[in-house]
Amino acid sequence: LQSGKADSATEVKKMAAFPDVVVVGGGLAGLSAAVEVVKRGGSVLVLEKSERLGGNSAKASSGMNAARSGPQLAIGIEDKLEDFTKDTEKSGKGLSDLALVDVIVKNSADAVAFLQGFEIDLSSIAQLGGHSHPRTHRSKPDGKPMNIGFRIMSVLIKYVEALPADKAKVVKQARVTALLTDASGAVTGVKYETPAADGSGAKEETEVKASAVILATGGYSADKAEGGLLDTHTPKLRNLATTNGPFATGDGVRLGVAAGAGLIHMDQVQLHPTGYVDPKDPRNPVKFLAPEALRGCGGILLNEKGDRFVNELTTRDAVVEAILKYCGPLPEVPGAPAGGADMPAVSYLILSQEAINKFDPLSCQFYIGKGLIRKFDTVEALSEGTKLPAANVKAALDSYGRHDAEKGDPFGKTVFPVLFNSSEPVYVAIITPSLHYCMGGLKFDTSGHILKEDGSPIPGLFGAGEVTGGLHGANRLGGNSLLECVVYGRVAGISAFDRIGKSAV
Repeated sequence: LQSGKADSATEVKKMAAFPDVVVVGGGLAGLSAAVEVVKRGGSVLVLEKSERLGGNSAKASSGMNAARSGPQLAIGIEDKLEDFTKDTEKSGKGLSDLALVDVIVKNSADAVAFLQGFEIDLSSIAQLGGHSHPRTHRSKPDGKPMNIGFRIMSVLIKYVEALPADKAKVVKQARVTALLTDASGAVTGVKYETPAADGSGAKEETEVKASAVILATGGYSADKAEGGLLDTHTPKLRNLATTNGPFATGDGVRLGVAAGAGLIHMDQVQLHPTGYVDPKDPRNPVKFLAPEALRGCGGILLNEKGDRFVNELTTRDAVVEAILKYCGPLPEVPGAPAGGADMPAVSYLILSQEAINKFDPLSCQFYIGKGLIRKFDTVEALSEGTKLPAANVKAALDSYGRHDAEKGDPFGKTVFPVLFNSSEPVYVAIITPSLHYCMGGLKFDTSGHILKEDGSPIPGLFGAGEVTGGLHGANRLGGNSLLECVVYGRVAGISAFDRIGKSAV
């Protein structure tokens, strides 16, 4: 196959018949859409404002959900579509659009098969918070310290960039500034800018006509500017740390609104309970994400008193609420960067060697190398290094999962992936709730059409992934983001292809 890269906007200008579809955003949703367009015989232009493809999809670390998938059935996991639907609805607290939920659930097994078609291993399955069964798929350790999102994106990027040049082109550092529309309001293309070829710092502007445009630009968890989307819709969260890359500034939301799109649930922004706090740089506003799968593989949470305080496998919003209620700020530690009362609440993620092995030792070694996870040979050494009371930590470890059968776990936990032995080495990470995912965004339907405020579709405009809203309600279930990107990315790609030839370009 030939390379499909485009080095500048000039090349696109010369191809009058290209493209059929423009995809704005080069993450998992965007590339899934592009694959479907090309597979059906269409041509696609992918515009990515960053220097590389991947977006936040490449940072995803826990996996992708699916019910009744091939890997589940192969190891005898009993799951039901109805249970997956109920878990998603419960997490969304009644705000999720049930028709949208139905699409991702019923297409989840096929989403796994789609990625397996690119020879991506998804045979390791964990049970994350809020799930009634193990259904979050990722790759088994293979000697490469690579999170599942990066693994998926590396394969799809290589595939799309190798497509024939008359079928797919990728333009990076291409910021879309407007959607083109005709007199009826239908979207007919995009206007975008790229750095001038002469290196002067000036911008070159290009207009591209197409039968359809797919917005796959992600969310707005890094849009912290005064008057930005966070400030406008959820100002109390604006100054919290984020796990998102600096590109997550809500560009697609603004583009859609300018073309007449309606918005939904813009105040629903998810805090992930476990953003790593770097002991060497605790005030850094951007956090590495401590994967939810670490808790799915057996990690537990302690407060500064050395006590458990929550069911570690409840929904993300419930874990966040418990951290904010029962945990204090990072304490002052002699010789360390400033902690103190003005720090956000932190918790301590405790892992055994067995939990590390269940997750992925090499991936954990990456976090250990950065100082985000620390190993202690004894509880006493952990106490010295973290100021957690040794006696309380020992009691928490020895009692975990060994409760009275009639009384049950004091926090309602029913799944205990591993048990602890307080005489064995332990690993600890300091974590804090961090801005992670926007449940709100552009209104859309089950065919990927972007909708006006009144619910009618905007002809020629489609969307997929975090730029859209209404699917996850008040709280996204862990593992549903990658699933949403694959399912609705493919749906949007198919719908956009079906529009080819139906509009004058």
